[in-house]
Amino acid sequence: MKIAVEGCAHGALEEIYGTLQYLEQQEGIQVELLLCCGDFQAVRNADDLECMAVPKKFRFMESFHKYYSGEKKAPYLTIFIGGNHEASNYLAELPYGGWVAPNIYYLGYAGVVNVGGIRIGGVSGIYKSHDYRKGHYEAPPYNENNKRSAYHIRSLEVFRMKQLKRPIDIMMSHDWPRGVYHCGNTKELLAKKSFFRNEIETNTLGSPPAEELLRALKPAYWFSGHLHCKFVAAIEHEKEGQETPKVTKFLALDKCLPRRDFLQVIDVPRNEFEPLELQYDAEWLAVLQGTNHLFSTSRVPMNMPSQFTDDRWDYSVSSEEMEGVKKAFNGDLKVPENFVQTAPTFNPARLQNTRQPNLTINPQTTLLCTKLGVTDPCKKLLKIAEGNPDEISLDEDDNEEDTGNPEEISTSDVDDADADDDDDDSAAEEAILPVNPNLTEPMPSQEEASISDEEAELIKEMHRIRSSPATSQDDSSDILTSPFHTGSETESAAPDLSDSDSLHQGKTDSDSGKRSSENETDGSGSKKKFKRRNQAMYEDTEESC
Repeated sequence: MKIAVEGCAHGALEEIYGTLQYLEQQEGIQVELLLCCGDFQAVRNADDLECMAVPKKFRFMESFHKYYSGEKKAPYLTIFIGGNHEASNYLAELPYGGWVAPNIYYLGYAGVVNVGGIRIGGVSGIYKSHDYRKGHYEAPPYNENNKRSAYHIRSLEVFRMKQLKRPIDIMMSHDWPRGVYHCGNTKELLAKKSFFRNEIETNTLGSPPAEELLRALKPAYWFSGHLHCKFVAAIEHEKEGQETPKVTKFLALDKCLPRRDFLQVIDVPRNEFEPLELQYDAEWLAVLQGTNHLFSTSRVPMNMPSQFTDDRWDYSVSSEEMEGVKKAFNGDLKVPENFVQTAPTFNPARLQNTRQPNLTINPQTTLLCTKLGVTDPCKKLLKIAEGNPDEISLDEDDNEEDTGNPEEISTSDVDDADADDDDDDSAAEEAILPVNPNLTEPMPSQEEASISDEEAELIKEMHRIRSSPATSQDDSSDILTSPFHTGSETESAAPDLSDSDSLHQGKTDSDSGKRSSENETDGSGSKKKFKRRNQAMYEDTEESC
């Protein structure tokens, strides 16, 4: 089964789908699934832009609204996780996942689904220590603090994922698991992103909770975005009695911009007897049922159960509990195609006087929670708001303002508007690619979509690794140290996740989103280049977003 993986989408669906269609034509392949690793930006209308945590000058409608309105339909089943630049109010309607548009599915805070027998999991958001153990208290309309904390990953989702015992084929996270840079070509990474050096040397780049899940679940593949560069690694896990240790193939990809490595297609073995459709995962749904009492809408930090407390801490599920879930769904775990519009479609005439909408109840969430017999997070937040508005106050005292200053961000919260040095390709270089006559935008040549001999070598050794993930027991202890950190591994060889028969690369040579920040002129007719937000942006405090 050919699966396309995309880094940071940034709302550029037309470009992404167009690139995939072009690769299919050039390579004679058929892509059956697209996975997006965050910053998807499911923006339906101008009001949704008000809920996206970026300075106003970097807010763009892009093309998702066309798929939401029905003007277009996604040509590929698309599954995505949330990042740190999202229409958070829309994703808040679907805390346990759901359709944001026909054929486009959001995994929720965290989730696991099945497609053709391939088990796909993911966690949304990025890690911030000060919000990690809080509940999901945010609801639109947001203040500037809540607009950011809404996409910060919580310990509950990590705890739930750690209860999974059955093998995971693919995992997705927006920020990288901490330590993976020591398992690939660190020297090459630093050549592209020299300002990562200090955090790599101190092993503070990336997400400790994602690292914890990587160690616990040991998936065959792990895909990420966020840091706006391509990076591949092979993480060898500790042996657990078997002769051959489990290995996770890690791939991070760039954002969708001209001449960037933002897209790859890989071959993943599938069960030919399983239907090629999106299905719920019985084990995951049973975990949601068993841990429903742990869901919180409180700002007060709380620790998840562990072996060091008197409470039950192992919520892994039995076959009987999974059968109970299947019974609740009448034996049919196919995700119903029950997308419904819950907000007005985009109206170009209404770009002024926009305001954040209130939290909306999405019938997809209501149906799923009713079948599982679990709390509907949206209804709980609305009930709290009606009974005591202070519980979801719009005036937190964190005093974290959106200054609009692009310097005031950190690697844990990289801004969408980040203009990399290598974005400034010369006009001559960009002109070398041929124009695909069937598409409106220049697309990659077949040579650019090809792969290297080194890349081909690795994929020949790749196979789907099925293993029983260990249940990590205490999220406070597992994230303190990294098994990947070995000091100064800056020249370790990075295996390339590619093969001539199973992987294709896509780059766009033009950004039809026409972002004004990238096309603004300085008045003299020459293109204005925006200064790279360099080392200073990574020396910001942990509390900054």
